[in-house]
Amino acid sequence: MYADVVFPLKISPLTYKVPKDAQNDLKGRIVKAPLMGKAYYGLVISVTEEAEIKEKKNIKEILNVHCHFASESTLLFLKWLSDYYLMPMGIALKSSFFEEAVKTAVSKSSQSPTNNPRQRILGAGFGDKKIARFFGDPNHQGAQQVERLAIKAKNNEEKIKAENSELLLIYNCIKNKNYKSFLYHASSISQEYFLLNEVLDKCRLSMHGAIILVPEISQIEGLASMLKNIFDERVCVLHSNLTKKKRIDAITRIIAGQSDVILGTRSAMLAPLMNISFITVLNEHNHSYKGEEGLRYNARDAAVMRGFIEKSSVLLSSICPSAESIYNAKIGKYTTLVSNEQTDLKRPKIKIVDIKKENVSTISRDILKEAKNIASKGGRFLFLVNKKGYSLIRCEDCGHVAQCNKCGISLVFYKGKNIVRCHYCGNEEAVIESCRGCRGFNIKPVGAGIERIKEELERALKINAFLIEKTKGISKTITELPDDFTSFIVGTTYAAKKIRDKKLDAVAIFNADGLLAQPDFRAYERAFQEVMQISQLIKTEGFLYLQTWNPKNKILRFIKNYDFQGFYKSELTQRKSLNYPPFSRIILFSIFIKKDTDRLLHDIQKIIHHYANINGLELLGPTVMPSAMKLFIHSIQILLKSKDRKMLHETAKRLLQEIEGLKDIKVKIDVDPLKI
Repeated sequence: MYADVVFPLKISPLTYKVPKDAQNDLKGRIVKAPLMGKAYYGLVISVTEEAEIKEKKNIKEILNVHCHFASESTLLFLKWLSDYYLMPMGIALKSSFFEEAVKTAVSKSSQSPTNNPRQRILGAGFGDKKIARFFGDPNHQGAQQVERLAIKAKNNEEKIKAENSELLLIYNCIKNKNYKSFLYHASSISQEYFLLNEVLDKCRLSMHGAIILVPEISQIEGLASMLKNIFDERVCVLHSNLTKKKRIDAITRIIAGQSDVILGTRSAMLAPLMNISFITVLNEHNHSYKGEEGLRYNARDAAVMRGFIEKSSVLLSSICPSAESIYNAKIGKYTTLVSNEQTDLKRPKIKIVDIKKENVSTISRDILKEAKNIASKGGRFLFLVNKKGYSLIRCEDCGHVAQCNKCGISLVFYKGKNIVRCHYCGNEEAVIESCRGCRGFNIKPVGAGIERIKEELERALKINAFLIEKTKGISKTITELPDDFTSFIVGTTYAAKKIRDKKLDAVAIFNADGLLAQPDFRAYERAFQEVMQISQLIKTEGFLYLQTWNPKNKILRFIKNYDFQGFYKSELTQRKSLNYPPFSRIILFSIFIKKDTDRLLHDIQKIIHHYANINGLELLGPTVMPSAMKLFIHSIQILLKSKDRKMLHETAKRLLQEIEGLKDIKVKIDVDPLKI
């Protein structure tokens, strides 16, 4: 017998001879095998007879065999990740906590795996007493406990049926282990959490294996308490800030079956959980679910596919779902769940402020008037600007805006430090005294960053404001503010994330035009979602101000009226006319060039010329971009777009192979990119 083994490296699976004394169930096990003169740990993905092996030359033997890491469905999921995101299967394996699993396997190699299905599901070490105590009955064990659980489950089912709610649909899928994806358009974040709590609490007796995803680590703490009240010791947490020891401990518990309810951020979607009956993705529209390095997968889409493979129910929820999810619900791919409060819910009033009517450059008089009123009452006001620093620097004579010499991006002026900084490459230099365009000296600040807004706010209202920004330097942060603070805060959208649990009297957004003017087909969707998310921070009787130079923009009308249906209809119509997702698929190639730019650009142009005229394929580029990699002086992008997903992927594979054949380049490929 021969086994195909995949290693957590950027190489294809390799074939090894199976030792005669190896276990029969070798598929899905961790093994140790020789590779490149050393011994590496890998995963057996298939076992075949000798007759099926075409190349028998230099086949080496597996050295050691350890515990199971992947079930049949997990292997299918890993293969899908590899095929869909055009990455070697080894990279998908590496992203799936394989290193932690190996450490567990090696340390536990002397222990035989359990064959008790209930023990594997509810957890090794979960004796009858612990199971009984978990379900509120410390005195009964064995057959009595099983009978009691059956009665409790039946009573719970009758209760769910009597309520005649969305819960019944989800409950039936979990109970019968059927695949179905649900999209819940929540009226508020609290409603989103409420439905999740109801599902987990009332369906827990039928639930074996669950993954709960949140977009940010800061959201985990509150949910962890809720889950532990329901599932007790079955809960474990996975996110990037865990120490190596805690991460290994979590994976050990998952593989042993002690933890089958996983709460975490994007990476938790790849946890080696053997049996899954429920997956949920909170704030499913959030872009944090899309990986930008390594395996560039979207955890939301991966959740739907893993649910399909595992025959489990998937719940996607958001106060402002993505256009793709709305479309999938519209065509019947997802089942829609709508909050009963969606139409009658009282929300903060949104005011569109036309800055053109006022002779001011930064803060509108209407906003200052409301700020003065809130200050007199000791209230809370958040001023959001999506620009760090004080401003940009512009020559008043020729209009030239100071740019970075390395990457051509506009430099940001920091008044307090008297420097200009490039936020793309991190380059810093002293403030420019003369214009690099006309050599004139009439240079002035233009636009407003958070430092300038803070300065003008304090000058106009004679108050102190807190400045919050994500920075490595020393600055005041929300951790310095007491829970009962009454103050004004100025910051980027990072500030909104840091104070999500503190209700505000008002919020002013100064970069509404910047949000809408992004060179991306998703710009309107992102703006709509961001404003809806920020509105959740405000008291229902409060106000949200959008300062703009273009108050007639139709998207602002949708935002002002909380018109979700109008927005989605407009957005999908626009996407369809331009043949953008969800009506097509896109794959982005980012090519980084180390040297011989002209020659390589010519070679790349020659390669893509053969793909430009393929029927049903639209090829855009190559487009020259600033390089974010220090060792590579130039970067270009190529975008492939098509309605035919299969043809698009096959074409992208061929193009990738040809481009990777060139020297002195590095290629990154992004399937379904969120940033273009």
